[in-house]
Amino acid sequence: MYVVGKCRLNEILKEKKLTQVDLALKLDMKKQQVHSYANNDRIMSYQTAKNIASQLNVNMEDLYDFIQLDEQ
Repeated sequence: MYVVGKCRLNEILKEKKLTQVDLALKLDMKKQQVHSYANNDRIMSYQTAKNIASQLNVNMEDLYDFIQLDEQ
């Protein structure tokens, strides 16, 4: 089983030479919303993750680190 870990959005934006504001504008989203995802205050919905991943040309799985829990 996996749980959602750290959001990698800031790292991806840096690699793409984009800012949170750039992404928010491209997706018609509030900058505060992007900020809350990037700083792990909120977890993206499936739809939001799909839209962000598509805009950044990455896989949805790349947006977060996933932590594997020990299976018992």
